[in-house]
Amino acid sequence: MSRDEVSALYGDILRSAFHSAIIEERIPESQWRQFAEQMVRDLTGTDAVDPDFVEWIIRKSGRRVNGPAPPKYLDHKLECPYCLTIRLRIPDDARPETPISCDDCGKYLGTWDELQTDFERQGGQNGVFRLEKGRIQRIR
Repeated sequence: MSRDEVSALYGDILRSAFHSAIIEERIPESQWRQFAEQMVRDLTGTDAVDPDFVEWIIRKSGRRVNGPAPPKYLDHKLECPYCLTIRLRIPDDARPETPISCDDCGKYLGTWDELQTDFERQGGQNGVFRLEKGRIQRIR
């Protein structure tokens, strides 16, 4: 079953459900492909699953699980696992313990301290970055 044989709406729902499930059920990355294939089989009722469709489902932040790495984007706690963007709702008076949510979907991402620490761990204090469409790309 290919992506062309599943409506865009069902494809997006399936991909969103997959990303929510791997986070909520703490499914290890080594099992993502098998889990996604089973989700497609359950939805379509067929055993034939297009590997490119599965690759699209399991992709996170434009990265392929296997294959060449695209340009480095900052992600981790900064990127919302639900809508895959970096748009933070940060109050003007944010303190280290202030809860921070995604500005797009409203999901909780972590405390202000956790997000700042994660940003620093990724080298966010050094380098040149581009912010575009809710994503932060390291230029150099």
